[in-house]
Amino acid sequence: MFFPKRRGPEWKLGGSMANGSALSGHLLTIFCIVIGLLSFSRYKDYMAQLHTTAINFQLFLFLLPLLLIFFIISYSATGSSLSFNAFTP
Repeated sequence: MFFPKRRGPEWKLGGSMANGSALSGHLLTIFCIVIGLLSFSRYKDYMAQLHTTAINFQLFLFLLPLLLIFFIISYSATGSSLSFNAFTP
């Protein structure tokens, strides 16, 4: 007789299910650590992109008045209907 002990419900479930609680706890811990590290890496990339976007937006806001002045001067120099010469005395 190869199996001297009587086979119970644990045998029907399989060996991995009998001690599955310890295995799933370790796997869950490893899974959480991996997900945490991946999300931290993506967060750092996100913050770097956000910082770059904020600097570019501030640069745009800094140059916007110069662009508007250049547009107004070039538009009034063409002799179009928009002319600011009427406001000068």
